[in-house]
Amino acid sequence: MVSIPTDDWREETQARLSNNNIFNILKRKSEYDPSGQQVLSLIDDATFYAYQRTKLVLRHMEEFTLHDGDHLFRVLKLMERIIPENTLEKLSIPELMLLILTSFFHDIGMAASEQEIRAWQENWIGDKPTEWELSEHAKFKRFSDARPDKQAEIKKLRESGLHNKASIIEKYLISEYIRITHADRSRTIIAEEWDGKIKYRDTDLTNEFAILCFSHNDEALSLLELDRSFLCGPDIFACLPFIGVVLRLSDILDFDAKRTPTVLFSHLGVRNSVSLKEWMKHRSVDAWNISANNIIFQARCEHPAIEATIHRFCDFIDKELISCNSVLANLSDQSRVNFPEHYYIKFPPKVDRSKIGAKIDLYGKPVYKYRDTQFTLSKTQVIELLMGTKLYGNPEVALRELLQNSIDACLVRQALEKSWGNQFEPIISVEFKTESNENILIVTDNGIGMDQYIIDNYYSKVGSSFYKSADFYDLRSQAGMSFTPTSRFGIGVLSCFMISDTLKIDTRRLYDLHDSSEPIQVIVEGHESIFWIQSGKRKQPGTTTELVLHKDNPWKHLNKQKFFDFVFQTIPNPPFPIQIKFENEKQIHTSDSFLNTSSRFYKDFNWSDYNYVKKFELNISDLELGIDGKVIIGVLEQYKMPLETIAISSREVYISGISESFTLSTSITTSTNAISKSTESIEIDEDENVNTSSGSSRIIESKSKFSLHGIEIPMNLFPAAWSNRNQMTRLEWPFPSFLVVDIEYFGAI
Repeated sequence: MVSIPTDDWREETQARLSNNNIFNILKRKSEYDPSGQQVLSLIDDATFYAYQRTKLVLRHMEEFTLHDGDHLFRVLKLMERIIPENTLEKLSIPELMLLILTSFFHDIGMAASEQEIRAWQENWIGDKPTEWELSEHAKFKRFSDARPDKQAEIKKLRESGLHNKASIIEKYLISEYIRITHADRSRTIIAEEWDGKIKYRDTDLTNEFAILCFSHNDEALSLLELDRSFLCGPDIFACLPFIGVVLRLSDILDFDAKRTPTVLFSHLGVRNSVSLKEWMKHRSVDAWNISANNIIFQARCEHPAIEATIHRFCDFIDKELISCNSVLANLSDQSRVNFPEHYYIKFPPKVDRSKIGAKIDLYGKPVYKYRDTQFTLSKTQVIELLMGTKLYGNPEVALRELLQNSIDACLVRQALEKSWGNQFEPIISVEFKTESNENILIVTDNGIGMDQYIIDNYYSKVGSSFYKSADFYDLRSQAGMSFTPTSRFGIGVLSCFMISDTLKIDTRRLYDLHDSSEPIQVIVEGHESIFWIQSGKRKQPGTTTELVLHKDNPWKHLNKQKFFDFVFQTIPNPPFPIQIKFENEKQIHTSDSFLNTSSRFYKDFNWSDYNYVKKFELNISDLELGIDGKVIIGVLEQYKMPLETIAISSREVYISGISESFTLSTSITTSTNAISKSTESIEIDEDENVNTSSGSSRIIESKSKFSLHGIEIPMNLFPAAWSNRNQMTRLEWPFPSFLVVDIEYFGAI
């Protein structure tokens, strides 16, 4: 790296500041202020510090370098453009000072030090890592482990010899980690390096300065919590929400890469890939006009992913414009009798995108046709395909889906409570009842529960499973959980619409040892319905799901014992007791039910008793391996001797007028995965011709029932040969067997 004298950098910051109207207004006002020279000296030192730190950031990220010194000046320039001239002139010295300082410090946490990056990469500076290095690496590893999809992608690329592409993903992970943690890092840098130094006269503004820098990464409406008239001297105020609004908009209008949507990164490794360098060319866009009254961008793009990314940025900006307009419209304060009107800037409601499009070639034609078209899913067709007979087969699996959600939620809470040193008793109940001539199914648990964030990002999004998300992996790392959840595909809740049109969910999410979300109630009337969300009444964390069942629901004709048996077979080996209630009758289903009940309880009809077939029942449990199960083996036996074939009957038959004899016979034979009955018979047709025929039918064939954490998994290790598919396991044994196995029960936590 070429060494650049820091004095040159100070001269550069001073020269570039002198071209900014905000700084020049501050400089002019400072001439008549007793602390004016102190303020200008602070601006000189602070901007030089931020610019220097940003310039010295290790260039480890190549294309992923998120911010450089130019970003600081661009943000300050954008502040100048979006604040009307008459407002700028009326701002106080502390306000002008904070505008300049926040533009330089709000993203200073993006400039991760070389020591931090080396610690994240396990590239220790000394022979042995220091405690600080181990701590920093543990934080990054927790973040990285919470993204197993990226880890799998890196591994696959490495194994394929595509090391450059693997390095891009690794750098992307570092980039994401910096992006997510940069606001906290900025606040830490201010606390360590600038505590007590951000002052106007005798007023220390360091805390307010740090809050403003952090606020740009928080919700916009949180700005309304800041002081609208922070007193800095006699009749000298600073409107902190106004400064926060200007900072937010100026930052996002720079099209900075910390908000680059995934649509761009999804094109990194495909055949028609997009280089990030191509994107960086568009960060400043071809031409733009930004003011308080109009925001218009012009960009001529060479790839639709670039244009799509610019549109996504414009989506971000549109949302910010709405939120920031709302903040400014609600500014008022009793500290000032007549709250100044110059703060009430009205920004345009959205970005003008009319000049964003494809590059035009030499023949006057666009290089591509842009359509914001991607794969979408029809909820109705998803239900028909995934929840109908094409996949799930039976509508009663909806109960299985609800129960496995409850079991996973309880297992997560159990692990969290254990990490806090608490005893926790999971409780799950299933109730079937009739009210007002309607059948109702209720599943209740005291698991981890849900809040609005979980409902918005996972529960309501088909295919977006919480248990496959970074949020879950981060939580799992926090609690030291090791179990594999069964609710993994994010489509289970849709199965409820196979048996019901109305769902009512009462839930409350556990956050910490003594902290939980506010209770909420969600009502969904049909899979196309808007979620009706209101305050709930639940006192403790957990979830209750109530379904008003269709008239032709699977349990309408069941008596209590058949309903109990259905739940037993759906959850053959529960990790903790499940209370089952049918009308007014109750029964508790525990793991003892599985341990003490003969596997014959779980067999299907073709394992009925039959002469000559001896059935042996074996226990195949190994609790250390997390396997609990039984097996029935069918063996042909006659006179207490195992045989491959037994001839049940055989005799010669003579027919009048026909010289030859015919043999009629019945036999039983053991074959692969089955015991079959074979017959030889004769038939006389209308012309008195004698025909012989052979027949065979299976008396017993191999079957299997598997469960994970006690929840039945629809699979069979002994499928018919004709139904076997590629990459599907099929066991072939020389005798029939019936397996009932639960996996990872005792290894759940």
